[in-house]
Parts: sequence; C-alpha cells; structure tokens
Amino acid sequence: MTQGSGAGTAQDAALRPHEPAILAHGLPLLDAKLGPKLEDFVVEELPLYPASGSGEHLYAQVEKRGMTTPQMVRAVSRAAGVEERDVGYAGLKDKHAVTTQWLSLPVKARPLSEWRLPEGVRVLESTRHGNKLRTGHLLGNRFRIRLISLEPDGLERARAIAAFIAEQGLLNYFGGQRFGRDGDSLRQALDWLRAGACLHGAPRFLLKLYPSVLQAEVFNRYLSLRRARELARLIPGEVVRLEGTGSMFVVEDVTREQPRYDAGDLHLTGPIFGPKTRPAAAEGAELEAAARAALALSDEQAQTLARQAPGTRRDLRVKVGEISVERVEVDRLELAFALPSGSYATEVVRQFTGGAFLIEDRERGGEA
Repeated sequence: MTQGSGAGTAQDAALRPHEPAILAHGLPLLDAKLGPKLEDFVVEELPLYPASGSGEHLYAQVEKRGMTTPQMVRAVSRAAGVEERDVGYAGLKDKHAVTTQWLSLPVKARPLSEWRLPEGVRVLESTRHGNKLRTGHLLGNRFRIRLISLEPDGLERARAIAAFIAEQGLLNYFGGQRFGRDGDSLRQALDWLRAGACLHGAPRFLLKLYPSVLQAEVFNRYLSLRRARELARLIPGEVVRLEGTGSMFVVEDVTREQPRYDAGDLHLTGPIFGPKTRPAAAEGAELEAAARAALALSDEQAQTLARQAPGTRRDLRVKVGEISVERVEVDRLELAFALPSGSYATEVVRQFTGGAFLIEDRERGGEA
C-alpha cells in the first residue's frame, strides 16, 4: 500500500466518500424529502442500562434543539460548574433536530436547581448512578422523522418499503454526515494523517473524528465489495459474529457454516481497521485489502493511524426495529423506527427517497 506523498496528495484531491447504493427492494422511491423543522427529526436515546438511582454521578436526561452534542455539553458543563471532560455521554446526536440523551456529571456538579441553561437546552429527568457514562453506553436510538411533499400514493409505497426493510434489515453503512460537508472530513483526515496525525491545539474531538472517518470509508467500501459477492452466501475467510454474543470467528469451511448462517445464527461483519481488528483470511482478507487500498496509505501512515485507532468489527446488516409509517397530513408522513448503536437514520430515509448521500444544506446526524 506504499504511496509517494505527491501522488497521495493528488489522489486525495479527487477522492470522495464512497456512495452506497439503495437496497434492491424493486419498489418505486418516494418523491419526498425531509421536513425543514427541528420537530421533523426527533431522536430519543435508548440507554444500554437503567441508572441505579444511587451513586456519586449525577445522571441528567437532556433535551437539545438545534445544536450539536458538544455545544450542549459545553453549555451544561458551564451551568454545572464542571470541566467539559468530566461530562460523560454515550454518543453524538443530530444538530438540526430535537434530541434527548443522558449525560453523567461528577459529584462536584452544582445542584440542578442552580443551573442556568441557554435556550434550546433543558433537563427532562435526573437520577444517580455509580459510574460515568462512556461512549457506546447506549442500546440505540428511536427516531420519528417526517417526510414532506409526498405524492398521493406515497403512503402505500412507503409502507411497502417499510415492510421490506423490516424483513431484510438495513445494510449498515456509515451515513454521509460522517464524512462532513461535501466529503470534506475525508480529505481533512487524510491531510491530518499525512502531517503526522498532529492537530496543534485543535479541538480534541478531531483526534477521534479523523481516525473514525478513515475507518468508516474503508468499511463502506468493504460492504459494497462484499455485497457484490452476494450477501446470502458465505465466502471463505470472512469473519462472522455469533448471534447474541460478541464472539467472532473466521469462516474456514463454508459448506459447514452456511446452514448456521441461513438460520440466523451467524452475522457477517466488516473491518473497522486497526491493530485490534479480528483479521480475516483468504477471500475475506483480499476484499478487506481492496477496500483499504482506496486510501493509498503508506506503511508509515498506516502505522501512525494504528496508534490512534485500535480497531474492531461492525455488522454488515442490522435490524430496524418497530418500523412504522403514518400519514400526518395530506402531503406528509412520519417514519418511526429504532436502530442499534452506531447505525444511521439517514440511511433508512435514503431507502425511501433515494436522497443524496452527502448532504450540504442540512446538518442532520442520524447516528444511533
């Protein structure tokens, strides 16, 4: 994968995030779009575990409107008189939306009665727990999303697409917002890596963002390559996950494992590449190498990234829970569904509308 720096820069300028195809449901897409109001995109975080009601950490369920999670955390930390780094949260939520999520604050935080929060932020509920919230400590998110400018027969078509998704699941692509406006975050991440992965006083969240952008790009490309090999059939050397567990293994005997896969006991995974990623073999390893090759990383750059991004694996397909479609006005409908942690609501919406992958005029997140 070695690439000279000059050639790499030229390639980066032309490299755009890989755009996933729409699910092959064979149904006509809706001539509709996301509504423009904050209330048209509502997100409710589903906690991984209930708070115990006791412990040194204050847990606050916070609603925010029209701001990012880091902006909200900054406002809460000031109101509570604590450092931003002491505020725990499980994941990022959409900016152009109404969202609720849980935060944890240390014992030294001011009482809630003394908080002075800005417009657009309010505490809905509070309790206590014994540990700080960490990234990933969520089961998923529940969404209510309104589509507008719907044609007369749109409701029936939307329900047919919803039924297909409920049966087949969602291909677990990272949404276009992971890559920034017009894909700029991918180019910025490559520039950052080429410069030695130093940010010189830039916000700390970029140290997490840039490695994750590069990992997401490789995963999306791998998923499309794997999809081209027919997802209904296992391939030698790929890594699968056992149903109901985090246990994974490499498929050595396709004939032996195929019946277990058909029965739903095994799930396909793709690489979130890094030194701790469970390695594939044979054809699986070849596909993963082909996905990484698009970034044209030198050996030195790959080693630098490995120090920042330990790696894991991610399911290629996820279940969309409790999906429903209801008409709320003559020309608009509401989609309701739940997604597991790390999956993107905007990818669900694309299955209905075929909308653009990279979105410039909206700051939706949609990641569970």
